[in-house]
This record gives sequence, structure tokens and C-alpha cells, in this order.
Amino acid sequence: MKLLACSVGTAVLVLLLGATRPNAVPSAFRFEPSARPELHRLWEASISAKAERVACLAGSIDGDTVRISEVLPLEVNASDSLGVSAGASLDTCGPPNWRGTVHTHVALRDGVRPYSLFSGADRGIMMLWWRRWREDGIFCLLYSAEDVICEIEGPEGAVLFPRSRY
Repeated sequence: MKLLACSVGTAVLVLLLGATRPNAVPSAFRFEPSARPELHRLWEASISAKAERVACLAGSIDGDTVRISEVLPLEVNASDSLGVSAGASLDTCGPPNWRGTVHTHVALRDGVRPYSLFSGADRGIMMLWWRRWREDGIFCLLYSAEDVICEIEGPEGAVLFPRSRY
């Protein structure tokens, strides 16, 4: 396990797990202005339905920065008990147009605090994604109307980004 620290105004901590990546490890995560409204709509749809929602993410990894430029909400139809279809996200959210997925966690742990971490099932789907597409995937979790956590997962390991706002 390696720990990499960078500073951009304040200290940003990025954790790299697994093998050493041949390219620079991104230390910043940015949602472009075009993507933010769609993320908020995804959260609102999830709150209204009281169920998880999922969308494809378009973006790029440019040097030290991951940029999310577009969001495509997936239709709710055949799905698991949480309203999210793993098959649909794996089939739809792949390269070259899409780099991964974002989904919501609207359930509250103990009725008060949000589930702000990727679940074991989430991690399984992330692994299926990068194994299928054989490249790093970008994955985000919206756990409140403003808060998000994102990761890059791929054959070389994971890059975890600090919690942030969208």
C-alpha cells in the first residue's frame, strides 16, 4: 500500500492500492459545470423514488486530474432489490463513450447517517466493469444532496479520492 499526498490550497490525500501505476496518479477530481445539474437530478430522482439510481459517467483522466464531463441516467426497469440494474450499467456505461458509473445511496444507517461508502456489492460491480472493459473505470457515489465520494478502479489497483461536493 502506498500513500501519496499532494496540496492544492489544502492537503489532499489520495490512496493508491495495488500495483504501481505506469502513469501519474491523479490527485484531483473535478465535475465539469455541464455534469453537475444532472448529478443533482439523479439525486432528486433517487430521493423521490426512495431507491437507488444509477447513471453512466463520461470523463477523462488528464495527468493529475479526473474530469467528469457528462452524466447519462439509466432507465429504471429490470433491476435488483435496490432498483439498480448491474447488467444495464455494465452493458451501457462502457468505453469509448463512458468511463464508469455513479449511483446513489439514499438509505440511512440508523435512520440518521447516510451510507457514505461503496458497499461490497458496489465493489463487485466495479470489478466486473474493469475486468470487462480492461481499463480503469471512474466510479462515484452520491450519498447526500451535495456530497460524493469517487474512485478509479482498474487492473493496476484503486485510487481513492477524498469526499467532496458536486
